[in-house]
Amino acid sequence: MNVSRRFILKGIALGGLAGMTLGRWSLSLANNAVSAQAQSTLPLLVLVSGEAEQSAFLLGIAAALPDKRPWMQRTDLGMGFVQDFTRLLRSGRPIRIIGLVDDASATLIVELARASDARLPWLGYHSASPGQSRHRLLGDQASSELAARLDSRQWTAILGLALASRGSAPTGLAPPADAAQSPLTGHFVSFAIET
Repeated sequence: MNVSRRFILKGIALGGLAGMTLGRWSLSLANNAVSAQAQSTLPLLVLVSGEAEQSAFLLGIAAALPDKRPWMQRTDLGMGFVQDFTRLLRSGRPIRIIGLVDDASATLIVELARASDARLPWLGYHSASPGQSRHRLLGDQASSELAARLDSRQWTAILGLALASRGSAPTGLAPPADAAQSPLTGHFVSFAIET
């Protein structure tokens, strides 16, 4: 089964769960109207799951934002995460959310974002095995330009840099992956969400 089909099927299965959430996310974020220029100053939440938490994805984010420390949250399919995330999305506070998660977590996250009328300017499907990775990106002009750069062993670092620097010029190239890190393998979804 390909990544896109599995993503849709999991979305159907988890769609009912997304509608039952009430939420309790407690962040103190600025409640300002957001212009295109101010997007890079919005609070940034980074969502990761499983192997992605140990990948070079976070190194790419750190390279893009050397003077900032985004908030990182490990995702799961538990009701606590669902309620917290729904509350954040519906809080009315502007925030940027980026992530690299397994496809089951992504199904839930994306459906919750859509149900909350959040913008989803980026969605990427990634399949990686030792020595090879494939990527399907849905988004704006920047996503089509990035697709060719992801065909590399360092795709997770490049992806982290690109997602963290959306709305501003990247500060440099993606850092080399730590030699001690094993490459990420499996099926993953990347996203950018804006409230």
